[in-house]
Amino acid sequence: MSVNYSRTAVLLFTLSARAETIRKAPVAMRLRGRSQPKTQRLWESLQQLAVAKAQAAGLPCLRSTTLLSSSEQSLPFGRQLRLAATAALRQGFDRIIVIGNDCPSLRVADLRAAAGTLAEDGLPIGFDQRGGVFLFGLDRRFLTPAYADSFEQLPWQTARLGAALQTLLETSFGRVRPLATVRADWNKAADVRTGTWLAGAFAWLTGRIGSLLDQTTSDVCFVASFSLPFFSRSRSLRAPPVLS
Repeated sequence: MSVNYSRTAVLLFTLSARAETIRKAPVAMRLRGRSQPKTQRLWESLQQLAVAKAQAAGLPCLRSTTLLSSSEQSLPFGRQLRLAATAALRQGFDRIIVIGNDCPSLRVADLRAAAGTLAEDGLPIGFDQRGGVFLFGLDRRFLTPAYADSFEQLPWQTARLGAALQTLLETSFGRVRPLATVRADWNKAADVRTGTWLAGAFAWLTGRIGSLLDQTTSDVCFVASFSLPFFSRSRSLRAPPVLS
């Protein structure tokens, strides 16, 4: 039996590549005041990888940077995410799958599994290895102000997010179905050279990402650069984020 994904979209919630570059730039490069065109190309490539996976799953991909105004993109994290999710649902979609661009181990199968859960009136959630999430789903019930208010106040970018989000979705909407696999985002330089994300159908793009990483990072500054994912936060040393 085929599953109808026609009213389901992926929401890629992220900053612009330029803002990502400023927010997650290596500390050493910041201190030297160097320009960071290669770092910006890195984040552009990571966004392209996420979009390519959504398209391979047969799902349209909406970018938060096109849904939010410039002023809205400076709001607190939870507020931005609430506004982006609301805007995506008001584009005519009944269901959305929210992802960031900092989990290159995300698979097309994860997106299809999440879309299948949404089609069965469940809400998917994908946990990462640090207590956060790399993916979650919402439907039009999210447009109810009381639910959206609670969502906005979740402990975003903390190790408590995964449990808090699951509790909110279960108490507000009912059936939640965690994905079978726990994914890892990037903690240190060695992470980008391990796992299967470098191979397969997207190797042409992941190879470019790997090359850019070689040119822009080192083990010394990597943690400060890339360990601040959108939906969870490590305890590693890092540069101060722009968003609270």
